[in-house]
Amino acid sequence: MKLRKITAILLSVILSAGSVYAHPGKTDANGGHHDYKNKSGLGPYHYHCGGYPAHLHPNGVCPYKSSSSSNSYTTTTTVAENPNMNNVYLMYTMPQMTVGESFTASAVSKNSSASLSWSSSNPSVASVDSYTGTVTANAVGTAVITVTNGYKSASYTVTCKGYIAYTNTECLIDGNAIQLYTYGGEYYVNCNLLNNYGFDVSFTKDNENSLVTIIRNGDKMLSPIDVVAYPEGKVAYEAQATSINVICENTSEYSKSVNGEGRMFVAFDSLAAFGFVSGASVQPESAINAIAGVLLIGVGGMAVIGIIFSQILSCEGRDFMKKELLGVVMAVGMIAALTGCG
Repeated sequence: MKLRKITAILLSVILSAGSVYAHPGKTDANGGHHDYKNKSGLGPYHYHCGGYPAHLHPNGVCPYKSSSSSNSYTTTTTVAENPNMNNVYLMYTMPQMTVGESFTASAVSKNSSASLSWSSSNPSVASVDSYTGTVTANAVGTAVITVTNGYKSASYTVTCKGYIAYTNTECLIDGNAIQLYTYGGEYYVNCNLLNNYGFDVSFTKDNENSLVTIIRNGDKMLSPIDVVAYPEGKVAYEAQATSINVICENTSEYSKSVNGEGRMFVAFDSLAAFGFVSGASVQPESAINAIAGVLLIGVGGMAVIGIIFSQILSCEGRDFMKKELLGVVMAVGMIAALTGCG
């Protein structure tokens, strides 16, 4: 019995001591609460900040917080650089263009002190002025146009298309009309059609090159094809990128050409290798010979008329009517001679 009493007394002491340091109760907004019975021994009000045991705030300062912040220190603030300050932004672009067309693209740099520079990944398809940003479509295909300010860049892809169109401009080969087309501001003819106008056109292909060869054949029978008068500018074929080249006669350089939906067209100026020149009416050597003949006839006619006039003028005793007749004859002769030369 005596042992049980001692145990009970010890338990009551332990419980009363525990109630002093960790008694239950809600805390207010300041982290403390009232202890009117002063069970903590700290007075009628104490704190439990941060879960710490009951304590007071001397001079209004929590001893636990002040101890952790008693050391003085210096804070250095670093302002991060704006990662977008050197960005380049495209403003106006033309992702699709037609061969022969030009367009000035524009962009802005957030870094106003940095100048812009333009470039093209494929100048043969689309070239660009490095300073102005003017893009020119040169051939069918795609190219990447890039603008940079030396720090960052921006790009876009341009697709260049081309259209082979009909034209009403007359084109003659040995006096025979042939259908003429325009592409990129120049005249073109269908390579295959040249077979009907005194040419031999052949196509060869190997693993690396595909070539259309045009050779003049003066002994070949002509079989011209009727020219159809389509409206000026009517699209005939869409131009396509190709690896086929065209060569005229025995020249060492490729002729300017374009592929129109599988048909090869050669620039008419390329036929200069055969003595042809472009114009509203294109004529080869036979036409030149005809013009020379007309000139000879005109000069001969003028000579004959001059002889007749000299004989008339040498006659004496002619009256006024004969002189008037002479004037009329001279005028008619001059007109005839000029007409023959034209």
